[in-house]
Amino acid sequence: MTMTKNASLVVNAERSRRTILTEALSSLQKGITMDEAYGYRRAYGPWARELHYVNQHITVKQDEIDAAAKAYTDAAQHLVRKLQWPDEMITVHPQGSASTQTLIRSPDSSKFDIDAVCQVDISRVDAMDPVGFFTKVGAALEELSAEAKKRCWNIPMTGEPYYLEFTPSVPLNTVPSHVLSSMAPRFLPATEYLGTALAVVDNPTKQWKTSNPAGLSKWVDDTAKRQLIRILAMATDSLHKAAANVAPVPAQDVEITDTLRVAIRLFKRHRDMWARRNQIEKGFKPISIIIVTLLTECYDGLADLGRTYDHPVQLLADLAELMPEMVQKINGEFWVDNPTVPGENFAERWNEDDGERQEAFYNWCDVLAADMRTILAAQNQQEIQRRVREVFGCAPDSSNSGGSGNTRPVHRPPPAAPVTTGLA
Repeated sequence: MTMTKNASLVVNAERSRRTILTEALSSLQKGITMDEAYGYRRAYGPWARELHYVNQHITVKQDEIDAAAKAYTDAAQHLVRKLQWPDEMITVHPQGSASTQTLIRSPDSSKFDIDAVCQVDISRVDAMDPVGFFTKVGAALEELSAEAKKRCWNIPMTGEPYYLEFTPSVPLNTVPSHVLSSMAPRFLPATEYLGTALAVVDNPTKQWKTSNPAGLSKWVDDTAKRQLIRILAMATDSLHKAAANVAPVPAQDVEITDTLRVAIRLFKRHRDMWARRNQIEKGFKPISIIIVTLLTECYDGLADLGRTYDHPVQLLADLAELMPEMVQKINGEFWVDNPTVPGENFAERWNEDDGERQEAFYNWCDVLAADMRTILAAQNQQEIQRRVREVFGCAPDSSNSGGSGNTRPVHRPPPAAPVTTGLA
C-alpha cells in the first residue's frame, strides 16, 4: 500500500522515538481491557481533568476576543473610508492562532495578537507596485499609530490586552502573469488550496510573496475533525458562539476531546513557560507555526495509518514523543514544509544560525517529554494536580521557577539513523 507523505513521516518518527511516555502510560493500563470504557475513564480521569483545567485556564476570555474582533472590524472600516474603496473590494478575516482556535493567554499577561488579512481585489488596485500598495494601506492606518513590519502593519491598541496585525494582500489568482513570473516559482500554492491563495508584500525583497492563511486554517480544521479517539472520556458540552466583509474571530473554547488543538495549545503554553523560566533565550524560542505544522502533520499521519486511541491522554503522549521526529532533513537542511505553499520552509532560520534554533527546539521537546512523564508518574489526585499546574504555569508560584521537570536545557542525544526514503 502506498503511504501518504505524513504517514511516512510518522512511520520514520516511530522508528526514532524514545518510549518514555508510552512506557509510563502502560503502567496505567494494567488490568484494563480494550472494551472497558469506564476503566479508561477511571484510569485517565485525573490527568484528563487537570489538562482540561489548564486548557481552560490558558483560553483567552471571550469578551477580550469580542473586543479585539470589533477593533479590527473598526480598522477595516477605517481603511475603506480613508482609501475610498467600495465595500465589496476589501475582505478582512483572521489568520494565525485566532483562526485555528489555538490562541492562548501569555503567562506574563502580555498582549495577545489578533492577526488579520486585509484582502483587496486588485482588479481595482495597481498590482505593479507591491511596496506602493503596502505603503498606501499604512498611510491610511496612520491615525491608528500603525507601525510597519516585514509583511504587516502593527496597530498597538494602547490600553487594551491585545494588538492588531493587518497584512495587506491581494488574491493570487488575479495577479497578472508577468508579475507572477517575478515571484519565486517554488512558492506557488498547493493545488488543493489554490482558491484561497494570496499574494502579500514582502518588504525585504520588495516583491509579492505567496501566502495562504485561510488554506492553513482549513488544513488544521480538516485534520482536527479526523477522529482518533475510540472512547470520548469527558462528557462536556462544546461552546461554539457564534461594513467591509469582515469574518468573525472563531470562539477559542476547545474541549480536551479536540486533541489536536488541545495539544497545540498545551505545547505552546509549555514552551512559553520554558522561556519565562529563562531556560531559553527569547530569540530562539520555537515559533508557533512550526509546532502547529509538526503536530498537524503527525496527527494527520496517524489518521492515515488508521491509528486509534482509547483516551485523549494517550494521544497527547504520542504526539509529544513523535513531534520532534517529524522534522525532515532535506539536502542537509532542516525542513518543516508549509503544506499550503510547497517549497516554503518554516524552519529556514534553523539553517542560518549555527544550529542554535534547532538545538533549542529539541531541548524543549526533551523538557516537554520529561515533564509529561513526571505528570504521568504522579500517584494520586493531589499530586497530579500539583504537577500539572506547576508544569503549565497555573499554580500561584509556578510562573517564575520550579514548575518544570527540568531546570536547565537538556542536550538531546543523537537518535539512531532511521531507515528512510529521503525524509528523516
